Amino acid sequence: MAAPTLYGRIMRIALLGGSIIATEVVAAGTAQADETSFLMDLHNIGISDVEGDAALLNTGWKICTELSYGASPQELADLALQRSETTLGGKALSPDQAADLVAYAEEDLCPGS
Repeated sequence: MAAPTLYGRIMRIALLGGSIIATEVVAAGTAQADETSFLMDLHNIGISDVEGDAALLNTGWKICTELSYGASPQELADLALQRSETTLGGKALSPDQAADLVAYAEEDLCPGS
């Protein structure tokens, strides 16, 4: 007997779970990472990276990881500010940009955090 396909398993669960599964699917749909929104949010507040958007996304995902390990948003904003001052000097992030960087990562990339 062939193994059921993913679609088949989902349909069986949906038929058995009824409205419960529909609620979970809707909730899961709103909790997905949105890389495009993250990048647009950063660009709109003047944050870019000479290494491109991939580097910004990498930073965002690192923020998610640190948040999942228990770091506070303020700790991460302070760290982002410190690192940008060290590496960029006069072109460093402002305190507001550092806080926004963390907030946008949490909002756009870290579903369920």
